[in-house]
Amino acid sequence: MDSNMETTAEPQSHKRLIFVTWCALGWGLIIFGRLVQLQVFEHEELSKRAQAQQSKKTKVVALRGQILMRDAGKLAMSVPVDAISINPMQIPDVDFATSMLASTLELKVADLEASIMEARTARRGYLRIKEHATMEQVDRLRSYKLDYVTVEAVGKRIYPKQTLAANVVGSLNGDGRGEGGLELGSEEDLAGLDGHLIVDRDSRSRGYNRSYEGEPTAGQDITLTLDEGIQFIAEKALREAMERENIPFGSLVVLHVKTGEILAMASWPTFDPNVRFQDKREFSGRLNNALTVPFEPGSVCKVMTITAALETTNLRPETPIVCGGTVMRILGRDIHDEHAYGVLPMQMVLAKSSNLGAVNIGMRVGKENLYHYMKLFGFGDTLGIGLPGESGGVMRPTRQWNPDSIASIAIGHEMMTTTLQLAQAASIIANNGTLMKPRLILHRQSPGGPIEREPGAVPERRIKPETAIMMRRMMEMVVLEGTGKAAKLKGYTSGGKTGTGKIFEQGKGYRSLYNSTFMGFAPVANPEIVVVVTLNRTTKKAGGVAGPVFRDVAQGALRILGVPKDLPEPEPVSQAPARSSKETETQDEEEEEKELERQFNVAQQDSRVVAGPKVPNFKGMTLRAVLHKSAAEGFRVDVVGSGVAKRQQPPPGAVLDQTRRILVVFSR
Repeated sequence: MDSNMETTAEPQSHKRLIFVTWCALGWGLIIFGRLVQLQVFEHEELSKRAQAQQSKKTKVVALRGQILMRDAGKLAMSVPVDAISINPMQIPDVDFATSMLASTLELKVADLEASIMEARTARRGYLRIKEHATMEQVDRLRSYKLDYVTVEAVGKRIYPKQTLAANVVGSLNGDGRGEGGLELGSEEDLAGLDGHLIVDRDSRSRGYNRSYEGEPTAGQDITLTLDEGIQFIAEKALREAMERENIPFGSLVVLHVKTGEILAMASWPTFDPNVRFQDKREFSGRLNNALTVPFEPGSVCKVMTITAALETTNLRPETPIVCGGTVMRILGRDIHDEHAYGVLPMQMVLAKSSNLGAVNIGMRVGKENLYHYMKLFGFGDTLGIGLPGESGGVMRPTRQWNPDSIASIAIGHEMMTTTLQLAQAASIIANNGTLMKPRLILHRQSPGGPIEREPGAVPERRIKPETAIMMRRMMEMVVLEGTGKAAKLKGYTSGGKTGTGKIFEQGKGYRSLYNSTFMGFAPVANPEIVVVVTLNRTTKKAGGVAGPVFRDVAQGALRILGVPKDLPEPEPVSQAPARSSKETETQDEEEEEKELERQFNVAQQDSRVVAGPKVPNFKGMTLRAVLHKSAAEGFRVDVVGSGVAKRQQPPPGAVLDQTRRILVVFSR
């Protein structure tokens, strides 16, 4: 019996052993499989999770590069500050966290709680609650050792000059990226490269080791061609004109003729880039009207029309142009002049800004030539100075012109341009027919690196030098005798052209609102600066509103640049007995006549003067009669003024030198 029991028990124990062995083997295989899964297949993911628990990686924003003026004045700069962000999903007690954070960071409890609850509802793990925290606030938060709070090193953008050149510089949005001006146009250069700070933590989340994964690299500093003094004068003069005349929009550009450098670029309305953009209605105040707002320029385009005439026809400054009465009808459309000029020399067509005379000149030029010269002066093309939103204006090819378009374009309609384009066009005439493309950026510099100067503009011949010189003399007459008298400078000669373009509105036609422009340069013989002023939606014409702005800005800019005066200072007014207007006019004419004779006598004594024909007497004759007589006898006449001939140089009967030129002064 006992032997049978032993025999039976032995197989059972053997079975149990086998079962336990298989169980152990199966369990071992499971563990081994799990180890393989963890160590091989999930190793990378688990390492990342462990690393995330043991260390914290924080982005360190690179300091943004500075924007400076040519005299090192800072328009934009960044300083390192700390921002506070939280993970709303990790907050255990929202009420407590809201109260504590609001108290520490000086925030409104209701606003903070609403932001946290909104982020938790949207299941967002990141919420910035303080842009620029003080050192005391940061130290207090760090002492609380809250896992859901992060202190981020960021840069605070400061604009020390506030509104100065604000429309050029632009501003930053809530994400710290450019939202206009150079801040947007040069975003990649200014922003630099962000880095990451890694902090190792112990079991109590206390940091014990810090290292960088790619240190932050500050952005490039960009120096502009703007001159702080000239920019200030330009903005002041523009602002005063806009406020005085209640004008909504305007712009102004000052250009250095020989280098193409933009010395000032002002726009109205303006803004303070230190104040964050809040309302869509503020958007118009942040536009740079000098290059983003195209408009019909009006009579300033007569400069281009007459330039084309000088180079493509036999018309000359003294050539008589038929202006007729006050209305010209072309293909069922009326073109008006304010006065009935009859016949004017071409230079006086420009000075008096005769629409009818300019249209007749444009007809002589022809549409192909007129279009070609408009393009030569840069209309219809962007300049690419590095600012966003630049408009190229509108210059339609001739195949899209209407039958009467040549009349419109000759006087600055059916086309659109910008203040910056007009400055470029004027610089071609001021620079003896050579284009120096305008530029805004002077040089760049990376942190610790050398100064990288922007390549200068390549000179491009656009019109003949002699044409440019003739145009400067004719544009001087605009200031001396024509519509631009309000632009006359003290101590300097100047030339320019007014432009009063009526504003066209869809469905309403041309209204009694104007784009009033003055485009000018100084000094005339050797121009240093070009100044273009545009006042949009004015009720007054350009000579009275834009001309004085040109005068104030040009006068100040020439003084700052140290340009020598080319006109004598006026003598002190003596306390002589008052004369009647008639006596004054007679005595002035006699004195001027004596001066003309004195100058002629000096010239006659010059050994280079040779014998020639005698000068006829033009006094008392009309302009038409003078031109007819001079043409019949082979003399060339320079005409000044209008009415009847009062004075002439050389005087009647004098022997004319080999130039065979006679200056005749007309007055009414």
